[in-house]
Amino acid sequence: MDIVKQTLRFLLFWWLIFTFQRVVFSLQFFELVSADGFLDYLSIYFYSIRLDLATIGFIALITLPFWLIYQLAVGEWRIYAWRLLKIQQGALVCLIALMHSGEVNVYGDWMHKLSVRVFNHLIHPDEVFRTASIRNYLFFTFYFLCELLFGLLVMKRLFKFSSNTQKVHWVSLTKQVGAFVLLGGLSFLGARGGTQMIPIGINAAMFSNNTVLNDVSVNSVYYFIYSLRLSGKVDLDKFLEQTALEEARIFVDEMHAKKSKHDAIFLNQKRPNLIVIVLESWAADAISHTGFAAGSTPNFDRMISEGVYFNKFYAAAGTSEIGNAAIFGGYPALPQVSLTMHPEKSRKLKSLNQVLNEQGYYSSYLFGGDLKYGNIGGYFLDHQFDQVLDESSFSVEKRGVLNVYDENLFEKFLMLVDSSEQPFMQVAFTGSTHAPYDIPEEWNDFWKGEEAGIMNSIRYADHAIANFLDASKEKPWFSNTLFIFVSDHGRTTPNNAGAMHESFFRIPLLFWGPTIKLEFQGKEYDMIASQSDLVATLLNQMDISANDFPWSRDMLDPNFRPFAVYSSSLGYGWKDQEGDFFWHMNGAFFPVNNFPLEKQQEKLTAARKYLKVLWEEFKAIE
Repeated sequence: MDIVKQTLRFLLFWWLIFTFQRVVFSLQFFELVSADGFLDYLSIYFYSIRLDLATIGFIALITLPFWLIYQLAVGEWRIYAWRLLKIQQGALVCLIALMHSGEVNVYGDWMHKLSVRVFNHLIHPDEVFRTASIRNYLFFTFYFLCELLFGLLVMKRLFKFSSNTQKVHWVSLTKQVGAFVLLGGLSFLGARGGTQMIPIGINAAMFSNNTVLNDVSVNSVYYFIYSLRLSGKVDLDKFLEQTALEEARIFVDEMHAKKSKHDAIFLNQKRPNLIVIVLESWAADAISHTGFAAGSTPNFDRMISEGVYFNKFYAAAGTSEIGNAAIFGGYPALPQVSLTMHPEKSRKLKSLNQVLNEQGYYSSYLFGGDLKYGNIGGYFLDHQFDQVLDESSFSVEKRGVLNVYDENLFEKFLMLVDSSEQPFMQVAFTGSTHAPYDIPEEWNDFWKGEEAGIMNSIRYADHAIANFLDASKEKPWFSNTLFIFVSDHGRTTPNNAGAMHESFFRIPLLFWGPTIKLEFQGKEYDMIASQSDLVATLLNQMDISANDFPWSRDMLDPNFRPFAVYSSSLGYGWKDQEGDFFWHMNGAFFPVNNFPLEKQQEKLTAARKYLKVLWEEFKAIE
């Protein structure tokens, strides 16, 4: 029982520390945190609990060795062990108080939580001294002393020394080591947020489209560790250092040359409702119209014959969070970088719904799985989607391991669309085509052998989409709605076994519905384009400026230059009308190269120029 009490006091101690920090932040930025009302502010203290517990799990893992020494010590050594434990906890309180006081001090300028970016300033102390005011110093010192004093007082109140005069023998040693192992396991589970497949992420504490409320809710220690972990993964400078920046800018400007207006307008109205279906893992090769598997997508094939289809459209990368940022943010992918994992940068870039919101659009995003993966949910909340819903909003009895079945997703989606204000942009992200491909048993007979999981699940997803569209046709909003079907990323198929081949990244993009002009129905375009080009293409169809998305290009612009860049954690690829390659950065070789030998260096240089400018601009976002 003594160990249980100690554990509960430890949890309470650190929860009080984090709660006090939120109170300090709220007092400093009272107008910002109270803008949405008192109830929304109180929600912070509910939604923050899981991430606080995960942070306490991390703290517990580094505290347990000191605790074990204290538990095993006897006599005078017990006093020394107790002092050591108190010093360790006090040092953590001091360090965390410094971190949070710094965050409160810079938040008004940065408008995001403290990250490893702070080291970019601390390595130049003269910059800090010249830019910081007396007010900054006073507030930093005041908040640091308040948080440190609060922590030490609570520590004194909750943690009491207890003597141990008994000698350590094998029974007590076994008990204490057993408790150490048990608490270590529980701390590890707490740090990852539980036993679920996907560990907890910062999105677990995000609940509002008010970014300030989300920032208060997200644990500051967890966020800093998270940013520290990300920073060590990216070292693109050494891979792009041979590329001159000014020369690269000229090249990118040439590749992005565009006309202000053109007449290839396939929409019959400027402000249609928008329904965007993000198709999980749909590769173009798996669609029977553009692929190899006869009959895999009969309904989607028919829709292609009725809509506007782009058959050489490429995903920005190979993961869902990067794909979503490219689709809605018009932002290409960098190797080793996920934009959604950098809220301090991503929120400075606009998304499609924010531009449409200015035109009176209501926006909603629905997913039948967990949106904390890759901070997808946090990204959409940060970008002011009016509603962001995931698996917690479903009450179906039978579902897959990772998601509800696509049919259940579309049933709920239809109800959301029915109840929506118009005009709207309603988004649904499918999930049945994600491994382990949980679909109703009767749909497992279409494909046998290699890649049966993805092929059968796509056949099922095609059926679910058809049912959704049949039901949509009976709705009053259908006649003025544009449907957009686009994959979040590609994948391997029976016809494509390599994750570095261009066919791995080739995905479908289809505009469909009654808002397509008759003369464009069944039109198929074969220009090479990227996922990030969707935003500009759509906005120009709606006669809305796409200037907020400089990396997105209108695919129907007569000046459009056909090429696509795609990235992964290993390297990057380039595709144009002359061929394609994939460059392995660490290995410095081409795993795939379909360009003539005399063209290879020229194309590699082109990709490097493009990524050089993108990377330098990404680093400059503050």
